[in-house]
Amino acid sequence: MEVSGKPTASRTSKSLSSSFRKGGILDSSLSNSFQNLNVSSQGSGNISLNLSSVKTPKQRSKTPNGKTQAKLIRSGSRQCKTPGGDRFIADRSNFEMSNYLLHQNPSGEISSNSSDNGNENTTTIEMKPRDASLYRRTLNEAVLGVSDLSSLRILSFTQKPQCAPEGYQNAHKVVYQGAVGNPTGTKYRVLPKSPERVLDAPDVVDDYYLNLLDWSNTNVVAIALRDQVYLWKAHTAEITHLPCDVQEGVSMVTTIGWVRDGSHILCATDLGTIQVWDVARVKLVRTLRTPDINSRIAGMGICAHQVVQGNRRGTLRQHDLRVAEHIVHTLEGAHSQEICGIKWSPDGRFYATGGNDNAVNIWDVMNMSDTAKPVCSFTQHLAAVKALCWSPTHSSVLASGGGTNDRTIKIWNVSSGSILKSTDAESQVSGLIWSESYREIISSHGYSRNHLAVWKYPEMSKVGEILGHQLRVLQMAISPDQTTVATVSGDETLRFWRIFPPTKSTKDLTKIKAKSALSLQSLR
Repeated sequence: MEVSGKPTASRTSKSLSSSFRKGGILDSSLSNSFQNLNVSSQGSGNISLNLSSVKTPKQRSKTPNGKTQAKLIRSGSRQCKTPGGDRFIADRSNFEMSNYLLHQNPSGEISSNSSDNGNENTTTIEMKPRDASLYRRTLNEAVLGVSDLSSLRILSFTQKPQCAPEGYQNAHKVVYQGAVGNPTGTKYRVLPKSPERVLDAPDVVDDYYLNLLDWSNTNVVAIALRDQVYLWKAHTAEITHLPCDVQEGVSMVTTIGWVRDGSHILCATDLGTIQVWDVARVKLVRTLRTPDINSRIAGMGICAHQVVQGNRRGTLRQHDLRVAEHIVHTLEGAHSQEICGIKWSPDGRFYATGGNDNAVNIWDVMNMSDTAKPVCSFTQHLAAVKALCWSPTHSSVLASGGGTNDRTIKIWNVSSGSILKSTDAESQVSGLIWSESYREIISSHGYSRNHLAVWKYPEMSKVGEILGHQLRVLQMAISPDQTTVATVSGDETLRFWRIFPPTKSTKDLTKIKAKSALSLQSLR
């Protein structure tokens, strides 16, 4: 029947149904409910469409035992009922057909076709383009509030939301200010509250300029107590005594250092000499003498067979342990005052020296001579520089710490000769250690707080502090597995702190596994 726009009182309604066969058994209709299309128009030309569902009787098919198909279906559904009742599931099988009938058919006719056997009845709705366009506009205005969807998307990300007026405050802001989860998975840093072990260190010299502690690659801790040196094996708690006063006139050991394989230890004295001890045999095998008699050696750095030492006069000497004439180079006036800190770079190309003249000098090993000049010199510190450490991953990055009048930690780029970062440590800096696995720097401090501080590199933000010593911390040393830090203080104690516990990443970086079975025992 053709639908026209002329005013009439009512329009004939037809029930639409379509059925399908699946596997030879009548299954279901388009949607289990059919729709009637009532089209009416008024004198104004407005057309209204009314869709209502009408149930149709189901055909029953006989089964061989005489029961109908509908009864079998009902009995099966009763057995599958859930305690909470059946759940309504909408049937959307006729959505595409409805869309086609309402939008695509231009003929504007309604037709009905019947099959030859009379069991199937197929009805087609066909509307004129004018009526379909009017229906679409009416539906869009009722649902979306607009009549034309050509320039509007339901989910549109191109338009930015309007800004709130100036001074507006959201009353619900507190509700959405909860802690945001950590997307990177970084865990909170936990620092020890107390040391794992505390050893007695009587007669330790409370002098900021001296270097009295070192930890070997064979897991042996060496500490200088006045004119004696004691070795403590961390894995067995065995103690070995080295009597450095065997040399006549020695009253104090000023600095100590291990060779790389841990077989020998070097002990510098206040007489300006360096004693070389064989640890296994507990024997003094050699004494390196210098022309500067009675000029104490406060700074010493060891790299393989090369030894660099600086004395109170500011003289820098390089020694070769393989030859009898051990002095290779002598630099007079390398610093204007006492040299108290020397550190080799990880690649062995440079070494840095710090002195009481507030300067940090960088020396190139390949271009050393008796008249060599430093590659670069940093003079921004305002106090003596003893604390030095190189970055384990960047051979051209150096960290230095100043004394009481400076109280800063500075990061330098040796290649460009520029400063990268300067951080106020708020206390005298006596030592620095750079952790490769944690990308952190730990600093030991003297006056006025006598604590340890952990800094995150490269931001140099403080991670936390570790308290425990009663007097200033004189020296630090790290274990060969890079997990434990030993500190010696003027309060005559040697403390062990487990600051860098191993993780999955640190296990891959650590090649030397040292046992951490430390026992509480006095060194004397």
